[in-house]
Amino acid sequence: MKRDKIVLVSNGPGELQTWVRPVLAELQRQAPGLETVISLIPCQFASGNEARIARSFGADAVTSPAESVRAMAGTGDGPLSGRAAAIIGLGGNTRLALRLGRRLQAPVYRYSFVPYWHPRLRRLFVHAPSAERKARLLGAPAARLENIGNLVADAVEDTEPARMAGSPRLLLMAGSRDRYFKAVMPLMLEALDLVHREHPELTVAWPASSLLSDEALATGLDGTGREALAAGSARREGDFAVTEGGLRIRLVPEAERYAWMKAADAALTIPGTNTLELGIAGTPGVVLLPLNRPEIIALEGPGHWLSLLPVIGTPLKRQAVKLFVERLSYPVSLPNQFTGEELMTELKGELTPRAVADALLATFRDTAGLEERRRRLLAEMPRPGAAARLVSTVLTDLESEAPQ
Repeated sequence: MKRDKIVLVSNGPGELQTWVRPVLAELQRQAPGLETVISLIPCQFASGNEARIARSFGADAVTSPAESVRAMAGTGDGPLSGRAAAIIGLGGNTRLALRLGRRLQAPVYRYSFVPYWHPRLRRLFVHAPSAERKARLLGAPAARLENIGNLVADAVEDTEPARMAGSPRLLLMAGSRDRYFKAVMPLMLEALDLVHREHPELTVAWPASSLLSDEALATGLDGTGREALAAGSARREGDFAVTEGGLRIRLVPEAERYAWMKAADAALTIPGTNTLELGIAGTPGVVLLPLNRPEIIALEGPGHWLSLLPVIGTPLKRQAVKLFVERLSYPVSLPNQFTGEELMTELKGELTPRAVADALLATFRDTAGLEERRRRLLAEMPRPGAAARLVSTVLTDLESEAPQ
């Protein structure tokens, strides 16, 4: 194959780490002659650091959301000019990927956990039989639909557990969005101090997200932000964050988080792709969705844009989030959604440090239940291979259409 260009379109931090990275690696393995471009598109969940993270993956080029918008409008240049062999949507709005495909005269493929169908897609990739059935109900032709499995499993594959001393062993995951981190981190820190009183040998590892700004890290740790949901705080001492109660939380490289997931007995986290990563690693956890200040929670679609309205935006969003969560009839953690089992403990509502600490203490006390949940996660969560299947299908399509 000549040096054609394939553009990977993505948006938020979770999709970059767990979808784009394994697909890019597989493209480079199966078709090293291809030019690869990561095109970031506008996203309300973005932190602003996505381009820096994407550049570390080794693509030939990375373009910003602004560059992508210019390309869609027909005024762009550089990596998003000319023609492309294919566009692969790996997160974000389907229509933005289709618009870029039209400008670059390229077929558009899409991978999604939410299998909305659009007739201009060349092919829709989904992660599970249930998503495949839903896509068929939404109009996706069987010939243009493929269940390839879960890309997150590829991201977690082939990682050995880290060496983690102490007992119990906890992984802390406090998110990658500045405003939410500044709110929830003090709540987590105060809760961990309560757990530490009963478990002096508690060991905590924290793969702090590289998408967080320095200001957010400092504010979240010292608990001085007006968003803070509790009074917990910690000071930095080299590679550790030391809480008021003397608990030393080890900061570990984000790139090594899968090794620390596999080493931990349990995790304390927030909803998101990270819960799926934990599930695939076989690590049960306590998942927090605090509604003490619901306006800090990112919404998709109209709810996000309503929240930007001056004066009335915050009250509107606060009410929208409360209504959404109160009517939420399915779990907020992805392992519980996928398996239909309560393999992650979920806490939703106006949370206190005491409630969070009690959930963690109950988790550590029930050693048999914790081991059973680990066993069920390893048995029921997806296995690797999705990236290879996705890339193989796209390359086969391109080869079949190439001039003979």
